Amino acid sequence: MGQKTAIGSLLKSIGNSGQGKVVPGWGAVPVMAAIGVMLLIFLVIMLQIYNQSLLLQGFSVDWNGAG
Repeated sequence: MGQKTAIGSLLKSIGNSGQGKVVPGWGAVPVMAAIGVMLLIFLVIMLQIYNQSLLLQGFSVDWNGAG
């Protein structure tokens, strides 16, 4: 058996306090859906810039563009 410490007891009490509890309703689903949609839009814009189907003035997409 291991030793019992005050820190161990404190961490054990707060670690399992929410286990098995389910909040009724949608919870964080709308927030996660909004973040997912924004990420999708960002990735589509990046893909369009890379494929040059969305052209930005003064911005070239090639291997020498950073130098």
